[in-house]
Amino acid sequence: MKEIYPLLIFSLVVFTSGYININKEKMKHLKSIDEFKKTNEQLFSDANKFSKLFGLDSGSTESGDKGKEGDKKSSSSGSSSSSSSSSSSSSMSSKIDIGNYGKFTEASSKKSPLIVVYGGIDVGGKKSGEYMYDYINKIGSSANIFVAKDHSVDGKAAYDSLKSKLSEKSITPSKKILYLFSGGYKPGMDLLKSVSASEFDLIYLVDIWMGNSKVADFYETLAKNNKEKVRYFYTGTGSANANAKNNLIKTLNFYKANDNNDHMATNKDAVSDLLNKL
Repeated sequence: MKEIYPLLIFSLVVFTSGYININKEKMKHLKSIDEFKKTNEQLFSDANKFSKLFGLDSGSTESGDKGKEGDKKSSSSGSSSSSSSSSSSSSMSSKIDIGNYGKFTEASSKKSPLIVVYGGIDVGGKKSGEYMYDYINKIGSSANIFVAKDHSVDGKAAYDSLKSKLSEKSITPSKKILYLFSGGYKPGMDLLKSVSASEFDLIYLVDIWMGNSKVADFYETLAKNNKEKVRYFYTGTGSANANAKNNLIKTLNFYKANDNNDHMATNKDAVSDLLNKL
């Protein structure tokens, strides 16, 4: 039987080669892609049948098993990734009320940086205490985050209440970051007039509104006295004061215009930058 086996293999090779060549000649005359595919599939289907007839398909079976194993690993990896993403979202959803001022989410470490966010006016029927999470969520649990409920909160009272919560939870941030977007200038001014810029390691001014001289003077002075600490993100019209905007740009060490002149998208720019500072 061992002497016959090589002969059978040789016969199979010759037969298959002849069969394929014959069908290749047929395929030259096919008039459509569909006919080509159909004949091609039939060709290799028949070749597999010849292989099975002589018991020569064990290699393909092993390969198929490996493929299935690979699919299982891929599926497992995908599940793990999905679980990780879900975990990140879950951590940001654990919001704690800070009096009636806003929400606080605790980081994975009690020494993680603290970010204090004061947002702008209502947008699309949503208060800034809601829509700011569309951007801040990207930070996940790598920072302790407070988001004010809206732009009208008392900045100092909100911060005092937040500090009490931090003390209660024994949270000692490695750094503090103030993030002011658009109409968040109001609680931002309230707070900075009380504790001064020295309270924070970084201050983000994100297309901040400076539409009257009082607000403009305040932020121009802030920028002048804290060139390295203040980071400015802006659009052409978000400040409602071209002179104040240009003065910040001339004064500060860091500033960035949004590529699409999109007011809300300045938050994307700012958060991307902020992630590198944590």
